Amino acid sequence: MAKKNFGKFLALATITGAVAAGVSYFLKYRSFHAELEEDFHDFEDDDFDGTLPHEGESAPRNYVPLGEKKEEAMDTVEEAAESAAQETGEMAGQASENVDETAEEAKEHPAEAAGTAKDMTTTIEEDTQA
Repeated sequence: MAKKNFGKFLALATITGAVAAGVSYFLKYRSFHAELEEDFHDFEDDDFDGTLPHEGESAPRNYVPLGEKKEEAMDTVEEAAESAAQETGEMAGQASENVDETAEEAKEHPAEAAGTAKDMTTTIEEDTQA
């Protein structure tokens, strides 16, 4: 008997909740549309004749010639490529000098060079494993 009464109570609570949600939705919907209508009337302008004040005027436009900029850009790119090639050549020359100096030092002090090489190898192995 308790299960029947609980079922009836649950059904009644569900129906009551649905009715309360419907009433709440209806009242919110009605108040929202009332506010929307009020806002719409706030923005209505009786003096508007259908044309905008600047409608007949055309805006002055400045066009950029593309050909000149393209040539300037090509010149800039060529200059940058030349300077990069020159710097790369200088760096290669410095690297070559450093290798030659290091080789000479290794010839003069082979024991120290071997120790340094071993330390560097260990460091590289640790870095690659991490």
